[in-house]
Amino acid sequence: MKEAQRRLVMTAWRKLFALTANQISPEEKYFRLLRRADDMERADLITSDEWRKLVQQAGTALAATAECMGGTGE
Repeated sequence: MKEAQRRLVMTAWRKLFALTANQISPEEKYFRLLRRADDMERADLITSDEWRKLVQQAGTALAATAECMGGTGE
């Protein structure tokens, strides 16, 4: 049961991660990704190492949108 729930929440996280700036603002996407990662860790569906990797991915995606970081600024 827990593995099925884990797959569902990870799939939902990846779908949110894949949304473009036309679909959701980068800042909103970042904060939603962090909230979901926090929720998954609290529910014991992911480890702290997995949580860290998800947070790093979200941060990297946000930084890529910042003009000062060489991103598009969108």
